[in-house]
Amino acid sequence: MPYKTKTLFLCRSLAGVIFILSAILKFLSVDSFELYIYGLDWFSLAVSSFLARALLFAEMSLGICLLIGLYGRLASRLSSALLLLFTVFLIYLATTGQGDNCHCFGDFVEMDPLESMGKNVLLGVFIFLGWNLEDWRASWRPALLTVVLVGSLVFAFVLKAPYGFGTKNVGYSSDDYAQLVSQHPELKGNGKKILAFVSTGCKHCKMASRKLNIALHRAGVSLEPVHWFVIGDSVRFQTFLEETEVVPFRYDFLPPRDFLKITQGTLPLILLTEDGKVSKVMSNATFNENDIVKFVKE
Repeated sequence: MPYKTKTLFLCRSLAGVIFILSAILKFLSVDSFELYIYGLDWFSLAVSSFLARALLFAEMSLGICLLIGLYGRLASRLSSALLLLFTVFLIYLATTGQGDNCHCFGDFVEMDPLESMGKNVLLGVFIFLGWNLEDWRASWRPALLTVVLVGSLVFAFVLKAPYGFGTKNVGYSSDDYAQLVSQHPELKGNGKKILAFVSTGCKHCKMASRKLNIALHRAGVSLEPVHWFVIGDSVRFQTFLEETEVVPFRYDFLPPRDFLKITQGTLPLILLTEDGKVSKVMSNATFNENDIVKFVKE
């Protein structure tokens, strides 16, 4: 292989490595990436989750093809189209003053829209340099492509179950919940409430809290119906609130023993109640924005 060809192949391969790295880092913080898309207020949580996984699939499959030169010309063109789409989105963020981390590399490498656009320019240069490299002519190329596509699908949609595919069997202790109601008279006979049982150090509790915050905000409903029951200390709870951007109207700290009796180890536990009676039970995995919005609005 001539030196020039090797150099161009290296440039295209580097673009592939960056795409693969981007997919992996997004995957490692995929819950945050899904919530980032959801927080744009364009899509439902289910659609946001699907789009996040679709982007993981696209980046991983295209990255592998660029790296090893599998259908390199087609991969270069599709990668360029994806970069263009990303760049248009970044321009929108920059012009609307949304300068926070755009999650190009998940939560691990924070980049604002302008920095990410610079990264896209570099990627575009690498792809352009390898644009016209000759493709393989091996007869087994279609079989290898099938392996890459199936592997990327498993990576994006199977290794971590997307929103809506979690277990539906979320339990709680009705007896211990009844005791909690007796200790908190405001929970009984006061209409509809959302009871959120969270731990200040629980990643999934933070995710569910952000989902709840965004869902009620999108529906034009305040967080006033939400009563937070917290396990942890006040300092960590303040950090929890800052990270989730939640402003609680009501919250109480529960002793760990009482908390775990009610939740039976489910973290987080969300109960939709009316006049003290539980009508729906959710966790982070089974969170359903439509059920919550319908509950508070009807």
